[in-house]
Amino acid sequence: MNVLVMGAGGVGGYFGALLARGGHRVTVVARGAHLDALQQHGLRVESAVEPSFGVPVHALSSAEPDVVADLVLFAVKTYDSLEAIDRIQPAVGPDTAVLTLQNGVDSGELLARHFGAERVLEGAVYIDSHVRAPGVIVQDGGPRRVIFGRRSGNGERETTLLDAFKAVGWQAELSPHVLRTLWTKLSFLGPFATLNTLTGLRADQLCSQDQCSMLVHGLIAEYAAVGNAEGAELPPDIVETSMEHVRTFTGTSSMLRDRLAGKRLESDALVGSVVDRGAARGVPTPLVGSLACLISPMRDGGAATLGA
Repeated sequence: MNVLVMGAGGVGGYFGALLARGGHRVTVVARGAHLDALQQHGLRVESAVEPSFGVPVHALSSAEPDVVADLVLFAVKTYDSLEAIDRIQPAVGPDTAVLTLQNGVDSGELLARHFGAERVLEGAVYIDSHVRAPGVIVQDGGPRRVIFGRRSGNGERETTLLDAFKAVGWQAELSPHVLRTLWTKLSFLGPFATLNTLTGLRADQLCSQDQCSMLVHGLIAEYAAVGNAEGAELPPDIVETSMEHVRTFTGTSSMLRDRLAGKRLESDALVGSVVDRGAARGVPTPLVGSLACLISPMRDGGAATLGA
């Protein structure tokens, strides 16, 4: 396949590198020092679960104007989506599949408005990975799992992609109900990432006291209610299973790491969107609304340490 990776961070860089290692032609759109390193040395993955490896990639600041991609991996931070859409436009043709691996539930709808719903696939990613240095992706842990599909149903194209992903080492699955898949992840990630960013506490620590545990439970319930109002058809035990995930998770969120680095936050996609969607569907979200209010002053970055 001819693959374009838009956003070669911990997610796009890792899964794009597996495709390149498997023999696919991979072009990475990047900028700054990351672009320079990719052009000079290729893309390197240092993994906690497999031997480290490096692969050569085509690295550019924008998509090649005369090369149409078979697959676009869309993995930029959600707040960069509009700019990224402009940069991949030349690579998207009639038969291109655009797979978004972004957090939240907004990006598939945004990409569909620009490229048509028939081209857009959505995925939920479970991985702990980040950029350690320009051109170097570190995969620290997590199941390295991608669950993807198309909202209107999967067909031969999606099955072919699944086979290609598995052949290069992706832990990939096809979802028969991708909206459910996305909301299942968001119902855990949104409350956890936001509280983790606000307090610095790990997920398991957030549930160590009854009152705090009740807050997490209430937040997950509001997320699930909005998701169900949007047609996610979440399982009846979604709140309990998400709570169990929180209790046993000992990592931190990428949003906390972004806050500590003074970067912009994906709070609109992880929190604000849920408030807006709830309001549009007539679903009250008082707890999520409070989180959105608290994290709003941090959204644009600049706070390098907790309490700064």
